[in-house]
Amino acid sequence: MEREITERISAVYTAQEREIMGLEKRIIESQIKIHELDTSSIIYPTQKSCAGTIVAQLVDREIICVMVVAQTQSGKTGVIVSTINQFIDKNDIPLKNIYIITGLSSREWVEQTKVRVPEALKINIIHRNQLTDEFTKQIRSKKNVLIFIDEIQIAAKETQSLHRTFHEAGFYNKTRLLQNDIKIIEFSATPNGTIYDLMGWGDNASKVRMKPGPDYTSCFALKNAGRVYQYKDLCGYDKRTGKICQETISHITNLKKMIREKYSEYPRYHIIRSPNGVRGDKVIINFENVFGKNISVIKYNQQSDVEDINDILKCRPEHDTFIFIKEKLRCSKTLDKTYIGLMIERYTKSPDDSVVIQGLIGRGTGYDDNGESIYYTNLSSIDRYEKLWNSNFEDKEIKWKSNTTKKSSKGIHSTGTYNNASLIDGMSVKTEISKDDVVIQKFKTQIEAKEFYYKNLKGHFKGHGPRKRKPDSSGFFQTTIRREKRVHSWDEVYSTRKWSLNKTHHFTFHPCYEDKNDKSTLEFWLMYKKFEEEDETRQVISTAVQ
Repeated sequence: MEREITERISAVYTAQEREIMGLEKRIIESQIKIHELDTSSIIYPTQKSCAGTIVAQLVDREIICVMVVAQTQSGKTGVIVSTINQFIDKNDIPLKNIYIITGLSSREWVEQTKVRVPEALKINIIHRNQLTDEFTKQIRSKKNVLIFIDEIQIAAKETQSLHRTFHEAGFYNKTRLLQNDIKIIEFSATPNGTIYDLMGWGDNASKVRMKPGPDYTSCFALKNAGRVYQYKDLCGYDKRTGKICQETISHITNLKKMIREKYSEYPRYHIIRSPNGVRGDKVIINFENVFGKNISVIKYNQQSDVEDINDILKCRPEHDTFIFIKEKLRCSKTLDKTYIGLMIERYTKSPDDSVVIQGLIGRGTGYDDNGESIYYTNLSSIDRYEKLWNSNFEDKEIKWKSNTTKKSSKGIHSTGTYNNASLIDGMSVKTEISKDDVVIQKFKTQIEAKEFYYKNLKGHFKGHGPRKRKPDSSGFFQTTIRREKRVHSWDEVYSTRKWSLNKTHHFTFHPCYEDKNDKSTLEFWLMYKKFEEEDETRQVISTAVQ
């Protein structure tokens, strides 16, 4: 019987390979030193300390993944660089095996990261659009790999890009991760559901909370200083009457008063996140009506000719300038705050706490606060984030709202992310329960589904369990939902999870695909109504499906 692998296996190198790695180490050290001397990228003591903690965690060869929670603009890139520097000082690893990736689709993130890291590391900085074309093709054949994932809350759902990347890279197999000595370091200020899913990794994962430096200005500090106000609707458009709500006009009038009182000495840039479509145009018209049509307006969106907003912000404005942004400055981007006055987040009746913290208030944090900028955002999101931060993200009673978390009677938990341990062969299977009490079990093979049914469900439902499915002539599995038999996606099956579940029809069983054109993304989903004795949070099933 083959011995179970429980630790990362070290790669073996020749004397020549080790000599090359020694030279690469000296290159990295010299390039970091150059960046510090020319002040283009200085690594501070708190960043070095956090990096040291990460490297110490990796000494434990059971550890595959380390999650680092760090507040917005607190210096994550410096931690990444210092971690690489400290790791290669104590371990052999080729530089070509070190990657910095993200689920963000952002050239800005790539360029900003490249500016801050040593030249020798720039080749493996990869954002979302390049993950499957470049990263996954390279990574499958490599051993002894160090991967940094920035902004892990982006594209983190089980049906999104990071999941597909992990799948194609072969990371959903515990034995392969250990055999190939794969080390993953995840970073986020708002990890959302990924942090709860990581808890299922047991001894194979750990968590580090980065302490900001002494000169750091947090969103909590900005709020406590009286520089954060509750945001309000800046559109106020009523489709029925075609008119603008008077309350909206009054609010913009108050903004005008704030600007005149606060920034009377010299003009500022005022950044407003506006809605998409016609509502965004209405916001600009509202500002022109209140401030006068001769105000300077800049539109910064996906179609903008301006690639880097800092090219505008670094120059002192001649008069008050309003920058209306759409789908920009959500996270990661560092702004030149020297001449920024008001920063106003887009109002929504049901705010996503993570989006709020990573938005304009997040861009206002950091080590370069001008001491005068005023922020309009959702105050209660900041309160919840402070409680989460102070609890080391362990207080599950906090009603944190994001696209990968949900609240039940047992507290906050994940809705399912790429970090879910149940996706990894060799780790314990977990139960996923949707908000409407439908339990979703996901399997790679029909045999696993059948075994699970007999071990865990037969006593409740009886019968022979899931009926074996056969692929069609093209090799794809079709399934029937709402009397329509065809190939279905994960999202399509999830959206119809309650279909036909009743007192006589106890469960449904569907093959489905993340990508309906890719056979390798196949999963078999067994769905049924939660039993009364089942916990409403994800729970570990006593017998792991192997």
